[in-house]
Amino acid sequence: MERSIKSAERTLRLFELFSLQHRRLSVTEVVEGLGIPQPSASMLLSNLARLGYLEYDRAHRTYAPTIRVALLGAGVEVYTGGPSIASQLDELYAAVGKDCLISIQNGARTQIVYARGRHFIRIDSGRTYPLTYSAMGQSLLALKSDDEAAALVRRCNAEAEPAMQVAGAAFLTHLEEVRRQGYAVTSDYVRPERMGIAVAIQRQPSSIPIALGFFGPIDRMQEKRDEIVAHLWAFKAAQESAAPWPPGAAEDRAAP
Repeated sequence: MERSIKSAERTLRLFELFSLQHRRLSVTEVVEGLGIPQPSASMLLSNLARLGYLEYDRAHRTYAPTIRVALLGAGVEVYTGGPSIASQLDELYAAVGKDCLISIQNGARTQIVYARGRHFIRIDSGRTYPLTYSAMGQSLLALKSDDEAAALVRRCNAEAEPAMQVAGAAFLTHLEEVRRQGYAVTSDYVRPERMGIAVAIQRQPSSIPIALGFFGPIDRMQEKRDEIVAHLWAFKAAQESAAPWPPGAAEDRAAP
């Protein structure tokens, strides 16, 4: 019990440290800031990155919080002097009326960090899918260069079950279409009767992107497709004109 309390305390202190520093931090800086042993800091950072609360920049060996941290208080009414990202998402969900998801990239997978809708009761930290699998993952892949996307597609295929694998060359051509139209559309591999429409949102070229998507029965999604796309584009435009979500996320860094 005492060990669990210490781990929880270190986690909270870590996010307080990010809040104070307003920049990406290395393991060494976390060790110095929290006054804990290097192995403990490395394990803490690695676990939080695996869960989707931190993003790891391999090129610079630094960490930054993801939007999942900003959404931790989504169910708590706190006066902030302006609308929170969670309240804006709630308004968007109410306007569209379809299941709403937000995800981030976690390695070669997309990880859900926010959900609203009748079909979502809980969100598990381990709920991830190959980037090639859904509209949200594809919208994130479309932000990459062709070489980066090709490498991630190969990794997805190597890790995914056969039903979720894609043809590399054809998929890269599909990504060009996603870039051209500005959003991704997919049918669910497991439940083909459902459709997803998603956009990638990146507040600054060097900030951590998220994917925002709506999902529902194909016939109803097709019927409201233009309306859904318009809502997604409007939300994307509003968010990309604002400051980055997590502290330090906008610091220059190489693409993951």
